[in-house]
Amino acid sequence: MSLGRKKSNPHRIAILGILTAIILIQNFVPFLGNIPIPPLNPTIIHITVIVATLVLGTKDGMIIGGVWGLTRMLRAYTVPATPLDLWLWTNPLIALLPRILIGLFTGITFNLMKKYFPNKSKLSMSIASIAGAFTNTIFVLLFIYLFYGERYAEATSVDFSSLANVLLVIVGTSGIAEAILAGIVAPLVAAPLKKLRH
Repeated sequence: MSLGRKKSNPHRIAILGILTAIILIQNFVPFLGNIPIPPLNPTIIHITVIVATLVLGTKDGMIIGGVWGLTRMLRAYTVPATPLDLWLWTNPLIALLPRILIGLFTGITFNLMKKYFPNKSKLSMSIASIAGAFTNTIFVLLFIYLFYGERYAEATSVDFSSLANVLLVIVGTSGIAEAILAGIVAPLVAAPLKKLRH
């Protein structure tokens, strides 16, 4: 048993290293971390976290999610794209925690789906990927509303009483677009990687 673990460790570390490099590139190279489809501009970085979870497991997915969150915080401190970055994306509850939760909820959903659909791995991956994508969108927007609601409303010229509805529209537009994209792309990438791993 210990021999099998020793053999798998370099492989796992190598994949974690590759996925970490992909996360860094997606964060710092323009247009590689999102798809510019105005007005949605959905992110695709969450797909890397989801793939990590599906291929390596929940724990490693959470690690890659943490890498994304820390990188996002670093980017907010060093090269903020807007003034909002300095107080939104430097808060670990907004920048870090939702990214870690992507791995957690993707892993939980995938393991649950495998029990109900043991012979439909790609379907299980798709459902888990959609759950992971919505986890990111919902928790980021929820924490923005809870911690910076009035400030965010003022900065975006939205009346605070209407902010909850505005954020729900974002979930229903960008959130759904990101979830559909994850549900299609993540299984296409993860399935062959899982076969190679085994």
